[in-house]
Amino acid sequence: MTTSIIETRERRLTHDGGRGIRALAAGETIVMIDDSAIVLMACAGTVTTAQMAFIIRHTGGFVQVALHEVVCDRLLLAEAIPSDRYAPAHSRGQCVAVDAAMGTTTGISGTDRARTARVLADPSTEPNGLTRPGHLVPVRVKASSGTARTVPALALKLADWAHPSSSGAVFADLESSDDPTQLANSEEAVRFADRHGLVAVHTGRTSAPGR
Repeated sequence: MTTSIIETRERRLTHDGGRGIRALAAGETIVMIDDSAIVLMACAGTVTTAQMAFIIRHTGGFVQVALHEVVCDRLLLAEAIPSDRYAPAHSRGQCVAVDAAMGTTTGISGTDRARTARVLADPSTEPNGLTRPGHLVPVRVKASSGTARTVPALALKLADWAHPSSSGAVFADLESSDDPTQLANSEEAVRFADRHGLVAVHTGRTSAPGR
């Protein structure tokens, strides 16, 4: 698949989608601005300790990894709230937290969580390659169109096009720089991206700042 095809397809999903894919493919972190949430995002298969530490530092620290449901099934990742029961929209699809079984210590550090993310995205990982409970929360993204507009699904789509061989998207809610007790709004997110030299990708219905 050529870059031009990727960009053409991605513009149907986001503003600046092509730039976001190129940044992710180059191993960078991006700011994803959606109507429902604003997150820092990186590809799970290539996320580094430095990237994970950056994400933890500028978010609430609750880091999730969006994965296709077939991957979750293969890894025997159980949903924290089964999908046949009521689950609030913000927690839908969240699975029991995991750590990588090898190469980690307590599991909570940036190094350990980056390692766990890469293990989750590795197509050769087996269920026993993960311990439960842990410190990184997988999120099951179903193939049905009903989840197409959720933040995990949008992040995963960007990650798929950037790194199709190791699917998975690390994401966490961006905190406000003006008031750390709150989450960032879209204007703050754009300023944050500019300050840190990150690509901001708008996945909402409008691309203009303001929330």
